[in-house]
Amino acid sequence: MLMGTDRHQPALIHNGNPVGILHMTDDGGGDAKVIAVPHDKLSQLYVDVKEYTDLPALLLEQIKHFFENYKDLEKGKWVKIEGWGNADAARAEITKSVAAFKG
Repeated sequence: MLMGTDRHQPALIHNGNPVGILHMTDDGGGDAKVIAVPHDKLSQLYVDVKEYTDLPALLLEQIKHFFENYKDLEKGKWVKIEGWGNADAARAEITKSVAAFKG
């Protein structure tokens, strides 16, 4: 999830800096969500955000609430939030995902 104030179309690629990860499990298994902020050249709004803990507490609660509830209307689907991880954990998840994609 890329933080920002601009509207973006799904599947766009943006330069961003990972600042944290929301560890989750759903009906399909592990489903971590990387939280990122736009690169400093794209937006100065998040220039001081290096870790998810630098984001406002209300925003973190909103992100958590969204992911706790976004599957509520899908029969048989569920989500369990397991907690937050730091920027290093987010980068490790990205590295792991890229390696899995490459096979």
